[in-house]
Amino acid sequence: MAGRVVIVGRPNVGKSTLFNRIIGKRKAIVEDKPGITRDSIEGVAEWRGKEFVIVDTGGLVPDSDEEILRKIKETIDREVEGAQVILFVVSAREGITPLDREIAGYLYPYSDKVLLVVNKADTDRDEENALEFYELGFERLFPISASHGRGVGELLDAVVEKLPEGKAQLSYEGIKVAFVGRPNVGKSSLINALLNEERVIVSPVAGTTRDAVEVPFSWKGENFVLVDTAGVRRPSAVEYGTEFFAVGRSLKAIDSADVVCLVIDVSEGVTRQDKRLGGLIERRFKGCVIVANKMDLTPLSEEEVLALIRRDLFFLDFAPVAFTVASEGKGVERVLEAVQKVYADYVRQHKTSFVNRAVREVLKERRPPTYRGKEVKVYYAFQEGIKPPTVVIITNLPDGWKESYKRFFVKRLRQKLNINYSPLKLVIRGRD
Repeated sequence: MAGRVVIVGRPNVGKSTLFNRIIGKRKAIVEDKPGITRDSIEGVAEWRGKEFVIVDTGGLVPDSDEEILRKIKETIDREVEGAQVILFVVSAREGITPLDREIAGYLYPYSDKVLLVVNKADTDRDEENALEFYELGFERLFPISASHGRGVGELLDAVVEKLPEGKAQLSYEGIKVAFVGRPNVGKSSLINALLNEERVIVSPVAGTTRDAVEVPFSWKGENFVLVDTAGVRRPSAVEYGTEFFAVGRSLKAIDSADVVCLVIDVSEGVTRQDKRLGGLIERRFKGCVIVANKMDLTPLSEEEVLALIRRDLFFLDFAPVAFTVASEGKGVERVLEAVQKVYADYVRQHKTSFVNRAVREVLKERRPPTYRGKEVKVYYAFQEGIKPPTVVIITNLPDGWKESYKRFFVKRLRQKLNINYSPLKLVIRGRD
C-alpha cells in the first residue's frame, strides 16, 4: 500500500495551491481568501516513480470554539494520525504568526513525520527570510513557491524518501452517488447520517461545502462513493469566484455520477431552482433519486408530498422518492435502497431479440404519425449501451419522429423492457 501525505496549516497559506501543484491538476478550489477548503480532499500523486495519496485539509485553528473550525480540526486529527508524512505549510511573506506557533505545538507529537514547508518564497530574499521558521522547532525546512513551482521538486524528493513503495488507491470504487441541491437543504447532513459519523462538515451556515467531496462507503455488501457538492443557487445569484467554481464542480459531479440524489427541502416545497437541477439531471440522462428531506418541518403527509413532487418534477417520473429527516438519521436507508434500484436499471442490458419484440409491441399500440404523407417504418432496434440504457431505432424517416411521439414511445418502451427507475435514451437513425 502506498503512503499517505497530509497538508496542514493555518488558513490562506497556500495549502490548496500546493495540493494542485503536486497532483498536477486543479482539483481543490484556490482563491486569495481564507477558509476556502472546509473538508479534506484526496488526490493521487507520483514522483520519481513512487505513487502516494495526498490530502488537502481545511485551515487549522487548534483551539477555536467556532463550530466549523472545530469540525475542521476533528477531520485533521484523523488525517494526521494515519499519515506517513505531514507537510506543515506556513507563509514566508507573513513570517511566524501566533497561530503558526499554536499549530507547531499541535504537531510536536508527530514531529518525526513533519516537513516544514515555507510557502510564498518567490524570491531569493524570501528564501533567506524563511530560515526564521527554524524557530518552530522542526528539523527539516523547505522554502517553496507553490504557485510558481520553485523548490517543490526538492520537497517531493524528501517526501518520497519517507514513503513505502506501493500502488496509491483512493478506494473510490462502487456506485458513484452525487448529492445535489440548493444551499442548506441538508446534503452534508444526509451523507453524515448515512456514514453514521461526521465525515463531511455540516453547519447551518449556507455554503459550508465548497469542493465536491468524495467519500467511499459500503452498505449491505455494496460499495458506494458518496459525493457531497456545493449548493447550487440560481445563476444570477452566483458571483464569479469561489462559488462560481464550486457550482461548476457540482455540475461536473452530476456528469460523472451513476446516480444523482436531488435533495429537496420539503418545508419550502419544490422551488424553481429544484426544477432547474431536475431538468439538468434529465437532460444528462442520469439515474436519479429525489430525496424529500426535512419531513419533520412540513404539515403534509408523505402521500401529499409525493403528489406535489410528481406534479412539479413530472419529467423525472422514473425517479423514486425517499422521505428523510437527515438531521435525525430518519429514512436515510431508504435513500440507499432507492439508489440500488435505480442503478440496477441504469446498467440493465437486453438482448437484441428482446428489444425488437418490445419495440414491436409498442408500435402495435400506436405507430408514429405519417411524415409528409409517408409512412414512418421501423426496420429493427438494438440496445447500444448502458448508463443510461440506450436503444437505437433504425427507421426510414428519422425526421418523422416528433417529440411528442418519442416521449410516448420511451415511456412505453421502458415499461416493456422493465426499466422502471432509470431514464432510457432513444437514438433514431436512418438505414444508411
